[in-house]
Amino acid sequence: MSTTDPAASRREKRRRLAGDPGVLAAAIACAALMAASAFVVGLAIGETADMLRDTVINSSFDDREPYPMFWGLGTFGYLWVGGLGGLIGGSAAATHLLDTYRGGERQPRILASLAFCAIAAGVAVNAQTWLEPLEVGTKLDPVFHEDAPWSVFGWIAYYADIWLPALAVTIAATVVVSSVRLQGRLRRQIAERDRLLAEGRRVKGAITEVSIRTSVNDQGQRSIVGAEVTVRFTDGQGVQRWVTRFSRDRAAMPGTGFVEVLFDPQRPGVEDLIFVSFQRDPAPAEWIGTVR
Repeated sequence: MSTTDPAASRREKRRRLAGDPGVLAAAIACAALMAASAFVVGLAIGETADMLRDTVINSSFDDREPYPMFWGLGTFGYLWVGGLGGLIGGSAAATHLLDTYRGGERQPRILASLAFCAIAAGVAVNAQTWLEPLEVGTKLDPVFHEDAPWSVFGWIAYYADIWLPALAVTIAATVVVSSVRLQGRLRRQIAERDRLLAEGRRVKGAITEVSIRTSVNDQGQRSIVGAEVTVRFTDGQGVQRWVTRFSRDRAAMPGTGFVEVLFDPQRPGVEDLIFVSFQRDPAPAEWIGTVR
């Protein structure tokens, strides 16, 4: 039993740790682990592609080793398990620490961009080590000499050392561009929110509808990840308006939540200039805008 509200304690702890250099240093370390692990995932993707490529362009009797065995038969497993484990764990830890450092402020997709770039780098580096065919265009059989020309798939596999890294780089570039665009929208939203905190109007609102969002893990267990919450408020002209925001806060459940609306009294109907908070005495980061 406790005499302190756990939710209030968590908010106070977040506010206390916001901007802490130690938290930032830990976040950078976790991000570095994530990037290194993502590079290993890229190597694993490349090695897997090289193994599949070798089965298409070379005979099974080719005694050259097409993939690394420096850790024995478990090399592939070590690369995949170690890379994915570090990627997921490092990403989760870095995300949490950055959220703490920023005081809950919406984060740009820096980590996603870093991870995809590291994966692309791993694929590109690994592709330079792929085993060349004994003869281009022919699947040579050095034992029984039953040679066979490549099919269309053979030629596709042969040029995989070009198109697979190019594909990885294209995906990484797409994520980076998307992240830059999101950051621009986020920066504008934060600027408008800060302006409205000084010049805007705050009114009480009412939750009229909640649509719960859930996720299912690989064990089939379902958990709540947030909710689409519709809020009604009345502007300065007495007009009732409804706005929907996504909240990860369980305080936004019907009948139990508190809601306040911040808007521009000169333009109360502009969606991007309406912010909602489900906390009493909210910090700036606890106002929810249109950018998730």
